[in-house]
Amino acid sequence: MGYYNIAIVLQILLFFYFEVTTLLNLFPWNDLSKYTRKEKFTEAITNGLFILLCIGLFATKVKWLMAISVMFYLIFLIMQILTWWMPYCTGIHLKQFPKSLYESHFKDTIKWLPPMKDHIIPDAQHNVLQLLSMITLIASSISLFM
Repeated sequence: MGYYNIAIVLQILLFFYFEVTTLLNLFPWNDLSKYTRKEKFTEAITNGLFILLCIGLFATKVKWLMAISVMFYLIFLIMQILTWWMPYCTGIHLKQFPKSLYESHFKDTIKWLPPMKDHIIPDAQHNVLQLLSMITLIASSISLFM
């Protein structure tokens, strides 16, 4: 299986993982108990459509369309890093993801990382999402330039 096929499979896997963990409460893997039905569906539809669009762009095998897809995955990963890893490493939070949101929505989910001071700890569900996003970005980038 070549990099292109691996990239497509990873993108599809990323889509399904994101959708399942956004729509289904799998506590303690995730905790959707504080989200309204509207919030869950808005996030699932918005991000899901972007991921599906990227899969479609990538599937064309047109290099500049594939590049747009890869750029989205890069931005998607950067946003995850800024949302989870910047607060974990530095204690600095984005305005859109204050510590209070973490405390109410993610405090009781599974964590694999050790605590650092009083900083938030990225939960396992997001660790998997971030790893899958990074691997998808790498495989898609390699496929783009091959």
